[in-house]
Amino acid sequence: MTSQKVTRDGRQMLFGKISLEQLFYDYPEWKKEFENYQPQQKLIEQLKSLHPANTKVIIFLGTWCPDSKREVPRFFKIIKQAGLESKLQIEMWALDRQKKSGNDLPQKFQIQYVPTFVFLKEGQESGRIVETPQSLYLEEDVLQILKGK
Repeated sequence: MTSQKVTRDGRQMLFGKISLEQLFYDYPEWKKEFENYQPQQKLIEQLKSLHPANTKVIIFLGTWCPDSKREVPRFFKIIKQAGLESKLQIEMWALDRQKKSGNDLPQKFQIQYVPTFVFLKEGQESGRIVETPQSLYLEEDVLQILKGK
């Protein structure tokens, strides 16, 4: 694998559609956050019981953003521990500081802050998490959205 960093706004960052593997390759400290995060097991057990069909999550992040650096790896740890990797379609877009990605998705979803996790059920937005969880734990917000609350 090779680095996909570009220089935008005078700093290096990932830009455009990215994979988790690329993110962890270019930003190994994000992988450390993934490895070190310990989700609440009671909430993970509840997530394991869900069967979210036709659900897509679009993640908008900035590799320059401390909230993204914390929340995005945690999100993937939650999804992995809950066994939801094969049940959810997940797409990630790395934005520059102007919240641009090289396409119109950030504008379409009115992205103002990163990270933003947009949950789509059968193509319709069913919820979103912006910057930090509203609950005490990110896994609780994910659970509530996937349960349709």
